[in-house]
Amino acid sequence: MDVMALVGFGVTAALLTVAIRGQRPELAIVLSLAAGVSLILFLSGKLSGALDVLRALAGMSNMPDGTVWLLVRVVGISYLTEFAGQLCRDAGEAGIASKVELGGRLLVLTLAIPVLVSLMRMMLALVPGGSL
Repeated sequence: MDVMALVGFGVTAALLTVAIRGQRPELAIVLSLAAGVSLILFLSGKLSGALDVLRALAGMSNMPDGTVWLLVRVVGISYLTEFAGQLCRDAGEAGIASKVELGGRLLVLTLAIPVLVSLMRMMLALVPGGSL
């Protein structure tokens, strides 16, 4: 049933935005932003169940908690920057949208660096005389 509420709200907001855009484009942008934020807030409530499943899977696989939360942060950054980029494009700011998305990619890279260093250390430990 949640999908029906999500789709219904999204389509209604889109139709209202299109109807208003002709007479009041600045109000249409505000409505679009408010609808997008409302949808994200609605979906964030559903996230706790997914996090519980990830935590259980990590426990079964003996994966460190830090790795699971790293993956969650990477996915979260990716989704949020994509969402922000789309909002910027809806507002007619494609340049800002591309910068927001680039910033998200750079943040993901900075999160991945410790994992890459750890992986490199493990590989070098397998090679005789290898060190980092």
